[in-house]
Amino acid sequence: MAHRINVILDDRVWEEFQQIPKGERSSLINQALEEILLRRRRQQAFARLRERAKTKERLPGTTEEWVREDRNSH
Repeated sequence: MAHRINVILDDRVWEEFQQIPKGERSSLINQALEEILLRRRRQQAFARLRERAKTKERLPGTTEEWVREDRNSH
């Protein structure tokens, strides 16, 4: 389902946006928003992980040691 919205663009952005063929503008905006929203979700998830890490006890060893131990267990 598609939704129609109104947006306000700065003059500089509008001038560049005019260079995009009319049939491609909506898909360009949709793709850009998808990428921005994905980046935002990832940043928020990472921030939550960082906050959670502050409250958790550190595990002994290093990632390298854990990988070696896992490889040797198979």
